[in-house]
Amino acid sequence: MATIHKRNGKWEYRVSYKDPTTGKYRNKTKGGFVRKTECEEAARKIELQKSNHANLAKQDMLFSDYFKEWVELYRIKGKSHSTVNRYYFAIDVIKKYFPNMRLVDVTKADYQHFLNEFGKTRTKVTISKYNSFFRSMCEDAIAEQLIYTDFTRNTTIVAGKESKSPDEKFLEPDDYIKLIEVAKMRTSINDISSAEVYLVTQTGMRYEECAGLTWNDINFNKKVIRVNKAIENDTRNQKATKTPAGVRYVDVSSDCINVLKKLKIGQEEYFNRINYTDPYNYVFRSRRKETPTSQSVNQQLKKLLNEIGASKIINFHGIRHTHISYLLDQGFNLKYVSRRVGHKTTATTLKYYTHMFDSTSLEQSSDLRKLFNGIEETNNND
Repeated sequence: MATIHKRNGKWEYRVSYKDPTTGKYRNKTKGGFVRKTECEEAARKIELQKSNHANLAKQDMLFSDYFKEWVELYRIKGKSHSTVNRYYFAIDVIKKYFPNMRLVDVTKADYQHFLNEFGKTRTKVTISKYNSFFRSMCEDAIAEQLIYTDFTRNTTIVAGKESKSPDEKFLEPDDYIKLIEVAKMRTSINDISSAEVYLVTQTGMRYEECAGLTWNDINFNKKVIRVNKAIENDTRNQKATKTPAGVRYVDVSSDCINVLKKLKIGQEEYFNRINYTDPYNYVFRSRRKETPTSQSVNQQLKKLLNEIGASKIINFHGIRHTHISYLLDQGFNLKYVSRRVGHKTTATTLKYYTHMFDSTSLEQSSDLRKLFNGIEETNNND
């Protein structure tokens, strides 16, 4: 039971509880109540929380401290380096926007103000991602009875930057063909980044998968590439593919195989001259014995796109978008394309890649007019 007593003319309560983390008994004390009844009511609420097994030791935790503890306990175990970095960035964000604020004191208005300020220089996609972190944290904090309302509920995502439209994420067919040609021409031990660009135009592989490709993954006789691993961009450590569906075999053309053979010969000749053996046998290993980072590959892609006068400047992942869209546009089976690029289901492929190229849209618009013109003419004749 709580003890109630007067101190310096004000009422104060003390509730004894057992810290579930340490197993030691602690006291929760609060004073400053003018009336004894107010103090008793506050103490009664604490006793009720205690009887419902609420963790009273965390009642006074800062928002940032609780979020950090939650992240490290539930969210980052076994996650990629980039995902871990994203969560730790979110921790820094909370420290910046909610300095010294207890979790129990955060209101919906406080959180909306944060979204307004944080969103000024970010896209809606980015804000939504971080908002999902904080919403999940609130759900667990409510389950622990640390807070009783979800202050993220029904708040408004405010973005100061426009997200790229689907049309800006892929190349038109003419530019795609030109990119294939120029990347193919540049491919060599002297330009490993262009080689990586070329292979993605041919396979639609993700950057991490492409970077992790080894020579023993390529079956030159059967013209097939095995995808079974990836590379973490920041640490350069090997990791699993994004999803189990990412483990797959990808068919490639004779032309692509010949380009890869030429690259392999050039790489072997150079490494033999400098007496170097790649312990991982990576396909995309440069003269400097390095594997290109995502940043360096994107920089080279931009140069190639400018060189061919492309109408859009896309990023490396945009080549994957383009490859998928191009195959679908050419009438390839949806299930085949989905398997080829390592999507878990065809629904994923449809969700992100059902946009159409400008040229196809114009052709189908024309076909639609002809179709319905024909119907109208038939009806008029009747």
